[in-house]
Amino acid sequence: MRKSLVLFLLLSSFILSQTKIALLDLNNSFNKNSELQSAIKFLEQTEEFKPTLLKKNDILHSQFSILNYRLLWLHRADSTQFTSEETDPRVISKIKQYVNEGGKLFLTLDAVKYLNILGFETETPTVQYVDAIDDGYGRKLGLHSFRMHPVFNGLNGGAYIFNPTVDMKTRQIGFFGSSIPQNGKVVAVDWSYITLKEDSKLVIEYSIGKGTVLAVGAYTHYSIPNNSRQHLEMFTNNCLDYLSGKFDTRIKYYWNYKTNNVLEFSIPNSQFSISDNDKSKPWNTKSEILLLTNQFASDNFWNVAGERMLVMGKEKGGIDEIWAHPFMALRDYEVGIQFSFNDSVYWLNVERPQIEVRPESFTRIYKFNRAYLTEIVTSSKDKPSAVVHYEYRGVYPAKLVVKFKSNMRFMWPYSEKVFNSIEYAWDESSNNFVITEESGDHAVCVGANRKPEQRAIGRYTNFEKKDSVYKGTTTNEFSVAAVAQYNLDMNDNLDIVIAATNEGVETTRRFFRDAVINPEKLFVDTYEYYREFLNRSLKITTPDKDFNEGYLWSLLGTDRFFVNTPGIGKALVAGYSTTAKGWNGGHKVNGRPGYAWYFGRDAVWSSFALLDYGDFEKVKSQLQFFNKYQDLNGKIFHELTTSGAVHYDASDATPLYIILAGRYLLHSGDIEFIKETWTNIKKAIDFCFSTDTDKDHLIENTNVGHGWVEGGGLYTAHTEVYLAACWAEALRMASIMAERLMYSEECKMYNDEYVIVKKIINEEFWNEGNKFLSFSKLKDGKFNPEKTVLAAVPVYFDMLDYSKAQNVIDDYAENYFSADWGVRILRDDSPIYNPRGYHTGSVWPLFTGWSALAEFKYGNSLQGFTHMMNNLLVYKNWQLGFIEEVLHGSEYRPSGVCSHQCWSQTMVLQPAIEGMLGLKVDALNNQIILSPRFPADWSFAKIERIRINDSLIDCEMNRETGKTVFTFQQIH
Repeated sequence: MRKSLVLFLLLSSFILSQTKIALLDLNNSFNKNSELQSAIKFLEQTEEFKPTLLKKNDILHSQFSILNYRLLWLHRADSTQFTSEETDPRVISKIKQYVNEGGKLFLTLDAVKYLNILGFETETPTVQYVDAIDDGYGRKLGLHSFRMHPVFNGLNGGAYIFNPTVDMKTRQIGFFGSSIPQNGKVVAVDWSYITLKEDSKLVIEYSIGKGTVLAVGAYTHYSIPNNSRQHLEMFTNNCLDYLSGKFDTRIKYYWNYKTNNVLEFSIPNSQFSISDNDKSKPWNTKSEILLLTNQFASDNFWNVAGERMLVMGKEKGGIDEIWAHPFMALRDYEVGIQFSFNDSVYWLNVERPQIEVRPESFTRIYKFNRAYLTEIVTSSKDKPSAVVHYEYRGVYPAKLVVKFKSNMRFMWPYSEKVFNSIEYAWDESSNNFVITEESGDHAVCVGANRKPEQRAIGRYTNFEKKDSVYKGTTTNEFSVAAVAQYNLDMNDNLDIVIAATNEGVETTRRFFRDAVINPEKLFVDTYEYYREFLNRSLKITTPDKDFNEGYLWSLLGTDRFFVNTPGIGKALVAGYSTTAKGWNGGHKVNGRPGYAWYFGRDAVWSSFALLDYGDFEKVKSQLQFFNKYQDLNGKIFHELTTSGAVHYDASDATPLYIILAGRYLLHSGDIEFIKETWTNIKKAIDFCFSTDTDKDHLIENTNVGHGWVEGGGLYTAHTEVYLAACWAEALRMASIMAERLMYSEECKMYNDEYVIVKKIINEEFWNEGNKFLSFSKLKDGKFNPEKTVLAAVPVYFDMLDYSKAQNVIDDYAENYFSADWGVRILRDDSPIYNPRGYHTGSVWPLFTGWSALAEFKYGNSLQGFTHMMNNLLVYKNWQLGFIEEVLHGSEYRPSGVCSHQCWSQTMVLQPAIEGMLGLKVDALNNQIILSPRFPADWSFAKIERIRINDSLIDCEMNRETGKTVFTFQQIH
């Protein structure tokens, strides 16, 4: 009896805690209305809501009030004209009264039209139709907030809530183009593939009297079969929770459609101040780490980058852009020098300085008649600040003129219009310009450690000097420009400090003050970081000076891609370039700094090298990052911009994530982390299994995403051989992890499936006619026989018989595949070959690295070494120290977006460590295996700090007459 009473009380408590929600059936059509039936069924399955169906007469009943129903939901999927029953003035009056008294009203699909009928909105919403068509990888359509709104809680600011299982047109009811709701706030806009359609306003929120109305004009279909059902249900739950007050304390943002404006604001003075006595000092730049020089600067790209700030430009002069993730803080930074004996200003952008590239800085040395100017650019490794340091040595005084612009460009996929105002001020106490936007979240401080002789800032495009005073040229552009002139003595130093964050004006001011007090400390700290980084990473020293230097630069170049975006997290981004290059997303002002945002596949392939050289901590952070943004269905993202937009449009990121988790365990032995992460890993495994719709044991590209090829002659595939190989290796790693966690059934199941998939790759994908692996399996069960570099991946993962693997790598050694600078994606005699084609003929250092790994693995070590060096030697050519994203297929020149790409760097390191050294680490069995394949003319090789668990091992190889001696020593 007591147990029954307890159960009854618990059940009663549960029922009382549920929110009562009423769905309206004004036409008395419930029995034939599948949408209403499905909506009720959905609510009945939730724990939070207790649904009731209300008919017209129930509304007219005197007991209809806020006291009886917390929420009212009008869901209308019918596109016909409203009936007289639906627009009965008595019903409309009752609903208006309900909302004004504090009721919450949820309008979905055509019910959005009630906004006008109820008198809540004067602008009339209109209807348009959009296609939900499968172009090979799905029909994903959805909604997205500006930054974040609680209706997207757990959905990262936006979600594809509609992915029908068949092609169809779908109806949208909203405010399109120049039409803007007059009384409501725009919560979300249309979100299709990777495009925010900011002028398609589909979710609107209203405050009416004491009540709230939320109107959603698209995609909320509950009876249509939908691959994104989980996302639709979470979004709907969030909408209802938001209306019921559950998220009242959450931060929320709205889309704003006011005219862009540039305004001056006043900033309060602080107790902190800089005086002319705070003189800059000369810096000690005699780096003992690495140094590359060029006697004459060119138009080649350079960057200095830390976790929080990215500074980029061309060698000749100035700074093109500074990004403080997630926005462009500064652009078009130019410097001029005016000597005391004349009025001319020598703008440094047109000079040809000598340049010096160090891990911690980029330096220009300008030579004038009896005067030198040295400019050193550095960025903090972990803070959102940078310094441009000047050392002037001349026989006469001079003036240094600094000018720059800021458009506060929020990163893609947002347009340049989303910040409605740019606001600027001069901070007299700190000697710096302050620039922000209307929310005050994103801010920039630019100034020096002395007062300028003159300054100006405003909505200008440039400055002209009139009677020794700089006057701004006004513009309609949505940006500000500033100029400051500083006096220089004959032997003088000056520091320009830039700080920028998405953490508010006051936080930005604090970072500026911290940096300007001692600018050299920022430089020294960055230098010390890189020195320590190299001293804790796996190092290879050989008789080949080019290899030694290029290997170290590859380590440094890789580490620069670890980025910390406040509010997002810490992980690897893909590549660096300015917004001047690459696809502009259809935006007037490009918001894409190369590929400087987080990628799934890029991060995994790059992280393999981090494990190889021993940076387990960053790989763990990367895995935690994947866990944080794992989709509801277990899928791993393809792209995550630093502005917070997430795309799950690739099929390979999920199996690659599983592989990375397994490799992390094998290198680190960190079983506790794998145990904590197993829920995420298991969701990823289950997601992969769910994509095998034809039950052929292969995960699929179809309706899932691109595995590698995103366009061109090879597009599309049902399952690429590359994807199949990633899946097989993921199964192998899943089995290893499950065994260590003592999940015996899963261990056996994953291993059995691994054996099956490996056999399919080895036998069914093998084309006996051309002695090569087919590129892909098609939907009809046939295979695309095109020879591609993607076959190197199953060879590297050990999926082929020895003789078949030999045939593949022999092809890569031929001129058809291999240029003198790397390996093309396909042969140059292919009918679809295009040497500029991203997926049809260009040379990617990534492809070259895959080939090298396969060649080292199956005995063609000379070709493997050649391909590895093809990648490594790029550091001498364009951006000094670093490696291009893509090279042309028939000419040795850059052909991609990014002059500095993460996996291009790691495809020096991974082939060197796993291929040339033959390193395999098994921390679970406390075992290191080395299978060295050094060039025959190397008399020695020294390998320092091979990391396994928390132990470090040194190894040295020495060749003497008639013998080779290996010496090992544990140093930690």
